[in-house]
Amino acid sequence: KLTEEIAFLLPAFAIFVSGLLFQFAPWDWDNLKLMIWAYFLLLPFLWSQLVARWSVPVRVGVCIALFSSGFISLFGGLAAGRPGFGLIDRGELDAVGAAVRPLPVEARFAAYPTYNHPLLLQGRKVVMGYPGHLWTEGFDHYAATQSQLRDMMQGIGNWRQISRALDVRYIFWGREEMMNYSGSTRPWETTAPLVASGRWGSIYDLGQIQSPP
Repeated sequence: KLTEEIAFLLPAFAIFVSGLLFQFAPWDWDNLKLMIWAYFLLLPFLWSQLVARWSVPVRVGVCIALFSSGFISLFGGLAAGRPGFGLIDRGELDAVGAAVRPLPVEARFAAYPTYNHPLLLQGRKVVMGYPGHLWTEGFDHYAATQSQLRDMMQGIGNWRQISRALDVRYIFWGREEMMNYSGSTRPWETTAPLVASGRWGSIYDLGQIQSPP
């Protein structure tokens, strides 16, 4: 019995101490995602070896003390998020999926880097993913790519050279791009074929540039 307890408690102790001594991800709070497992491993033994031996009123009080803060955080988060946080417009996602289905799966798109872009949710390659995700996963050398992508989507003079450097085949111009690159000159609209369009936006094929901008 003691060996079984040690098999659980030693890893729990190691996980907790490691979370205190080492930073496993750039964002400090990410360590809690690992340290919480030490808490979960400890709970069964905390109950069987300690709490279960106390009287019922004491057990109730301990359970309230252990779990009430979590419930407060949960309900507070639910209240703050009413009526919910939007992830994607399903109609837009389906429309973009139908538009890109005939296009080569290996083709790379230039699009605004955000966490819920319909191209990403359709499994398509983009120049750059969401910077927040890149940073938390330890990819910290994306600033140059982000700057190049911004210059290209703004349509500056050498946008075509940038597109080749980034290996871009298609430009996606939708809601996010309109909002975040509102000052763009969009030179591709007069030089690249329009391969798909709809209420969700437009896609231009840079592989078939017709004339210099």
